[in-house]
Amino acid sequence: MKKYFLILILVIIFTIVFSLSSSLAAELKTPAGADAINLSNIAFDGESYLVENYQKFKNQIDNLEHPTVALALSGGGARAIANLGVVKALVENDIPIDLMTGTSMGAIIATLYGSGLSVTQIEEIVTDTPFASLFNFGGGALLNSKKANIFIESVAPQKRLEDFLIPTAQLSFDLASGKKYLATEGKISEVLQASYSIPGYFPIHSREGHYFMDAGVLESTPAKSAALLGADFVIATHTPESRSGYDYGGAFQSASRFLEIIQNRYSGQILDRYSDFIITADVKDYTFMDFNYAARLVEIGYQETLKRMPELKKALAAENISLRASEERETFNLDDELRDLEFDRLIVEESGINPLIYYGRDFSPFNQDLFRTPLDRLQLGIEFYHNRARLSFLGDDSWSDGYTAALRVKKIGDSFDLYLKYKNDNDSATDDEYEAELKYFGRRFNLSGGYGSRAGKEYYLFGNDFRYLGENLQWQSENDIFFTRKEETLNLLSSQLINYDFTKAWSIGAEVVYNSSDFVESPLIYRGQELAEYTDLQASLNFNYNYNLRLPLQLLNFLQLTDIGGYLFADYYHDRDRDQEGLAVGPGFNSRLYLLGLKPIEVELFAAHDFEIQDQRYGLQFSYSF
Repeated sequence: MKKYFLILILVIIFTIVFSLSSSLAAELKTPAGADAINLSNIAFDGESYLVENYQKFKNQIDNLEHPTVALALSGGGARAIANLGVVKALVENDIPIDLMTGTSMGAIIATLYGSGLSVTQIEEIVTDTPFASLFNFGGGALLNSKKANIFIESVAPQKRLEDFLIPTAQLSFDLASGKKYLATEGKISEVLQASYSIPGYFPIHSREGHYFMDAGVLESTPAKSAALLGADFVIATHTPESRSGYDYGGAFQSASRFLEIIQNRYSGQILDRYSDFIITADVKDYTFMDFNYAARLVEIGYQETLKRMPELKKALAAENISLRASEERETFNLDDELRDLEFDRLIVEESGINPLIYYGRDFSPFNQDLFRTPLDRLQLGIEFYHNRARLSFLGDDSWSDGYTAALRVKKIGDSFDLYLKYKNDNDSATDDEYEAELKYFGRRFNLSGGYGSRAGKEYYLFGNDFRYLGENLQWQSENDIFFTRKEETLNLLSSQLINYDFTKAWSIGAEVVYNSSDFVESPLIYRGQELAEYTDLQASLNFNYNYNLRLPLQLLNFLQLTDIGGYLFADYYHDRDRDQEGLAVGPGFNSRLYLLGLKPIEVELFAAHDFEIQDQRYGLQFSYSF
């Protein structure tokens, strides 16, 4: 009876949070008409555009006391990250930027710079942000990108397009009217989606009867849009894709090739006619999925622009356009925003249901996050979410051996999240497990406190984890202290990961797990024989080599291989209860496959010789979390 009561409590709390969030959202909802679009139908050179607040935007350009220089940033998925390198070189060389237009990734770069961020901070965000954290599966397409839009708005100094330091327009295509659409106003999180909506990949964006998608096929570089808005001199970027070896008998590749031909035809005409200067970044060997090569793509755009700089300055001088140093920009403290992204604390105003599919590691909510015990079976479950609340149910061995339920409520305070967990193993003879925890989130560290029961022992919980991520040294630590209520004993579960990089390829790493309890399971890192679940000490020393491919290896059009690694390891364990210890050594190989350049699938192969049992163990692990 107790188990059903606890489940009922979780559902009731989720329902209360759902109701309160809905009520609060209704109270804070923007009054009708407050964001009504002032839309103009502008005919320009044989084509019609829908432009928001056209006259107001045009007046900003016309009132300038010098010729207007526009920067039109191309799309192209990850390839178009090269646009940031272009902006960086232009700013360093005092090339004026009075107007920006962008589509797809070009719109994202234009939004970040136009809103007031410095190039340095944008580069840190683009090259250091884990893109996988910005996208979830589902939501009307393969990838749900609402979190990405919210994150971009959170780091932007100005949150609305009409308030940007540099007048900025985002180009998309309106399916309802069949016309190109230029957004010049509205909150970033509410309008940015339109510029990169790709049917099947990212959701189609709708707003007030308009349905938007990426305009890249018709105008991959929005140079014509810049001319329509009043630019006197248009600097356009071009990030072309040039692949060979198409399988024209395959539906996907044939359709992709057809769209590429159409895009190149339209893009070539627009670039030739409306661009005064074109910067073509040599990114043809990369695809729209290559987000893991962000730093390299930025450098390609930067170097290409520097190479063309004398020509550009000469072209500007011929039009009597003077160089102007841009005002030095403030460096903003983005610790809170980066913290919220790192720990999945961004609030997305939406409701729905997600399937949970895990393989290769044990993703029970009762386990620590730093190390997860290898698990050679599927874990299947379901998650209900509404705004800041998430309620999940996860089966143990496809629900035949039990299940766990977990409720997380994000941001009950600016820095606090609430966690409630429950576990039932379908055995009436054993006590159910539960835990309530309040967690405080800081930048690179967390603190938590709570109360729970495992294996029949009730305890008070105190936890912390932190991360030090230096240039060569990385240290991650996760620690939980359990004070048992009845026995009044202190128990510690501590996991440590330290890695030192000798070079970009060679490193040495140490892993340690210490567990003084007899009721909290240890995460298993020992690669020799199977260990007891309460093993008190495990340690591992790894000598690693990792080779980053100069270009990603594309597999099946949606998987990438970016690196291949090899390592030698020595693992040690000690079990106080059985008074045993052991040592295992061996070689291993690992790699990551990225689904659409975003979601990693970890692959590991190792062979271990265990000296205690004088036997070998071989492991082949695929680990993914979707």
